[in-house]
Amino acid sequence: MISATVISTAIALTIPTTQINTIPTFPQIGSEQIKGINTSFNPIYSFSKSENQVIYNNEYQTAISTLYSYLSLQYDWDGYGGQAPTFDLINAGEKLLLQCQSYAFKAPKLMLSGSGEIGFYWENGNEYAEITCDNSESYTFVYMKDNIPFIEEDKAIHDAFSSNLTRRISNINRNV
Repeated sequence: MISATVISTAIALTIPTTQINTIPTFPQIGSEQIKGINTSFNPIYSFSKSENQVIYNNEYQTAISTLYSYLSLQYDWDGYGGQAPTFDLINAGEKLLLQCQSYAFKAPKLMLSGSGEIGFYWENGNEYAEITCDNSESYTFVYMKDNIPFIEEDKAIHDAFSSNLTRRISNINRNV
């Protein structure tokens, strides 16, 4: 004879349950629309008011929101088998954006490749600069002026930007 407790437990395990969404523990900074999906993502560097708080200017706050919205992308988001960037890569991108803001660069435009690589770029006339990441540890900096490239590869995300990078991006920003 099977007890009533075992039967009710077995029945309970076969009944679908409602998924419960958890509430984020950090402040919300905004939302972005990507292919009709409303998403809200928050920067890693948001702290409670009792700690040192990182403040993004409006341009960078928009860039951070867009960056975090990439987490909502599904496989084939671009129709060509596109992969979404990982959370670690988004976190690394936020660190790079924070560093860009600390140098008072204008907020870059964001780009995303189908392989999940993220990037930031600035352009002005015949000058173009980009910072791209395909992993959470390093980035590549590319600068072009008059079709002559300057490249720095495998730069550590946690290191300060090189003087070549800061000078070149500052020049593009100054001429905008």
